[in-house]
Amino acid sequence: MKEKMRMNKKNIVPLILGMTCILIILSSNTADAQLEDAVKQLTSENAKGYLQPFVTGFGANMNTGLYHSAEISDMGLTIRFDLIAMGTLIGDNEKSYQAVPPTPFDQAPVTTATIFGGMGTVVSKTIGAESIEYQFQNGQFKATLFPLAVPQLTIGDVFGTQAVIRYIPIPEIKDFPKTTLFGIGVRHSISRYLPMVPVDIAGSVFYQNLKIGDMFTAKSFNLGAQVSKSFAVITLYGGLQYESSSMDVSYDYSGKYGLPTGTPIKLTMDGDNTYRATVGLGLNLAILHFYADANFGNVTVVSGGLGFGL
Repeated sequence: MKEKMRMNKKNIVPLILGMTCILIILSSNTADAQLEDAVKQLTSENAKGYLQPFVTGFGANMNTGLYHSAEISDMGLTIRFDLIAMGTLIGDNEKSYQAVPPTPFDQAPVTTATIFGGMGTVVSKTIGAESIEYQFQNGQFKATLFPLAVPQLTIGDVFGTQAVIRYIPIPEIKDFPKTTLFGIGVRHSISRYLPMVPVDIAGSVFYQNLKIGDMFTAKSFNLGAQVSKSFAVITLYGGLQYESSSMDVSYDYSGKYGLPTGTPIKLTMDGDNTYRATVGLGLNLAILHFYADANFGNVTVVSGGLGFGL
């Protein structure tokens, strides 16, 4: 059984406040007024193409960093606060999509920028003596990594079981909308049934919900199996995971062409990531813990974390 140590309760409040600040900093780029305005200019089909890499990246990020070991004792005390930072790698394929110009422009598809791309494509049409133009929305994030950070609490161990909780409410701050994250999961030791196996094995199930203002609601779910082996202060860990994610997008159209202004649009989009393999390394120094891992599926996600606790 792991040696347990008591955590200084005076450190908990500053830790949570620090997590909140970092989540605001890393998440604010994904839901500001500029992004909302850009999406509202798009018809539903074009909004799907524009946002698909964003939806996939958000879902992949949310399903990351939920474990850093498969070791769970039968009965003991585990209480740990983690700050998990993760990022989905963005390649060239995520920077453009095929869009259909709105009426009255030529309906032949054109290649233009996604939310991670550059300048939006300009199309034009001559009607009588007048020439009109339409520019698709520019990309909002010119980066090769789409980041997110979340706070995480792990509590256990009871009959080889741990609970993992993610929760943080962020109030509306100027142009940053009210944001609420909630996630809950359960991890259970498989090793307790296989006493002769030389590695630790665990299984898990997680659900998460992230709501950003009135426009975006993201959900994720995953089932996974983990394995780890500890050597003094070093833990090697990995796992296989089935996952799903989706995002609901709701807005009133405000573009100039294609639809009447104010037309309500509601979309439900699924993330592309379904399976992943994880490899990671942990460093455990008494109540201080460091983690880093890489996750390989339809998209690649890298993750790092800092933990405090038993």
